[in-house]
Amino acid sequence: MSKYLVKLLPVAAALVLSNVGQAATTIDRKTEVLSVVVKYGDLDLATRSGISKLHARLRGAAKQVCSPLDSRVLGLREQYDACVTDAVKRAVADVNKPAVTRFHRYGRHVTELASN
Repeated sequence: MSKYLVKLLPVAAALVLSNVGQAATTIDRKTEVLSVVVKYGDLDLATRSGISKLHARLRGAAKQVCSPLDSRVLGLREQYDACVTDAVKRAVADVNKPAVTRFHRYGRHVTELASN
């Protein structure tokens, strides 16, 4: 993946959309997956603000790709929540920046201290 974008592909979603929002494309006859590209080249990931904005974008994209499961029906709501959680987790891993991973895990920007 590019240094400045992450593509979310949760397994549970029901549609495939390109990053420019064109018509859905079928992966196979039984399963389709919704994907969204999240760009973050405009963000400074050395700052809490940049990391927080990226995490919010990833979460928003995860909600979008998991939206076919968004329902008030209890079983589907649990699937939706699990889909969003998994999509954000995988997107954070795809970004592959320790500060973003720490922010995702702990909800804050952790400053690294040098040690001997």
